[in-house]
Amino acid sequence: MRFTVLSLMLLMLACAVPEPEQGSPAAIDDTAAAPASTTNPAPTTRAISSTSTTVATAPDSVTTVVVSESTTTSPNAEAVLIAPEQEGGYDRTLFKHWSDLDKDGCDTRREVLIEESRTPVTVGSGCSLTGGSWYSAFDGTETIDPSKFDIDHMVPLKEAWDSGAWGWSPEQRQAFANDMSIPESLIAVSASSNRSKGASDPAEWLPPRKEFHCRYVDAWIEVKQRWNLSMDQAEHDAIAEVRANC
Repeated sequence: MRFTVLSLMLLMLACAVPEPEQGSPAAIDDTAAAPASTTNPAPTTRAISSTSTTVATAPDSVTTVVVSESTTTSPNAEAVLIAPEQEGGYDRTLFKHWSDLDKDGCDTRREVLIEESRTPVTVGSGCSLTGGSWYSAFDGTETIDPSKFDIDHMVPLKEAWDSGAWGWSPEQRQAFANDMSIPESLIAVSASSNRSKGASDPAEWLPPRKEFHCRYVDAWIEVKQRWNLSMDQAEHDAIAEVRANC
């Protein structure tokens, strides 16, 4: 009987011991999974790869810009001969201009208009132009009517004559008057600004738009250098003054 009672008491004690909660193992599993997700090497590797790529390409991009800027230098005004102008004997007809030197049916004036239009131009019979729009860097004027724009010789024909073209052959003067080998030679501008400039050099006239002054005198020097034209002292000093503020 004692054995039976003792067995019964042991059985009752065993039933009184609490069972583990059902959620405990799940909580343990979640805790274990979180660090595994945080330390997952795959996302870490992608992040490093992405950063590495950015760092690798940035220097290349910067280098390209620096090289481009360092190779684009301003023209050297000191390379242009300073000498008094030789005035007298000029006549505009000595410079045969607006020629069709490439024999494509369009003279130089129309070639410049086509090249400098900000929107597509349709070229018709006899090189007639339709469409297109133009901006005058001298004074900020805009137009869709090319007849309202002149083609300016950056270095005017008379200025070229006085600066050395008086000694050129007719063929050289024609080549100068139609020169499109460098973009600085000829520029489409409003008729009013071109006629205001006339035959003046930078000591006597600068574009109304001050923002264009630096580019203007640089272009002036480019043309003078290319054609071995001189500049007088006042012209040189005026250019130096402008460039000092560029």
